[in-house]
Amino acid sequence: MRCLATASAGVLSLVLAAAAPPASARIFNVVQAASDSWTVYDPSSVERIDGSPVRRVWTVRVMRNISSSTPPQPGYVRTLTDYDCERREFRWREFSAFSRAGDLLLKKTNPSYSWESADKAIDTLAAYQSICERGRGQGVVAADSIAKLVITLMGTWDPREPQVAAGTPASKSAPAKPPLASKPVASKPVAANPIASKPPAGKTAAPKAAAAVGPVSVADLWP
Repeated sequence: MRCLATASAGVLSLVLAAAAPPASARIFNVVQAASDSWTVYDPSSVERIDGSPVRRVWTVRVMRNISSSTPPQPGYVRTLTDYDCERREFRWREFSAFSRAGDLLLKKTNPSYSWESADKAIDTLAAYQSICERGRGQGVVAADSIAKLVITLMGTWDPREPQVAAGTPASKSAPAKPPLASKPVASKPVAANPIASKPPAGKTAAPKAAAAVGPVSVADLWP
């Protein structure tokens, strides 16, 4: 999936990234009117009704909270809508609402087909401008299918895990080393080694006693 052009808000560039789509990828228009919804449609499927200014198209509105629940539960609504590009009006013909898992929540057909002003709501106005005013305020995306695109858009509202900067090792506390215990050094008796003086001829000199060597202390060995 690859972003070919970003919406004016710049959000679309954060949604779709990375891998280039295969040759069979299709082009979709993506419109964001508010931070909690997207409208997606295939521009090649827009039908002009009997040469009139009316355009008919299937759209998918991806919503952050499909059922006004807490916490929010993403979902999407698939709608068939007519847009009168001359009178600036629209009328929905039928819609189906689905949960994120694809379960059908509601399906309804418009009993009156009455026309309403495109300015009625921010999302209807954004869709009208994209379809009738040459793609105003939209992004263009290449994707394998509209299903994969919808799944990707719903994922933009998932909580993000904190990012660790590349090359930054996780801080770990080094285990404390036990204090070095002072070990007494056993003192060894040093044997006296008297130095015998060579007596002069005819006389015998008494041997001198060696100086006593005391015990070695720890302070002498430990820097």
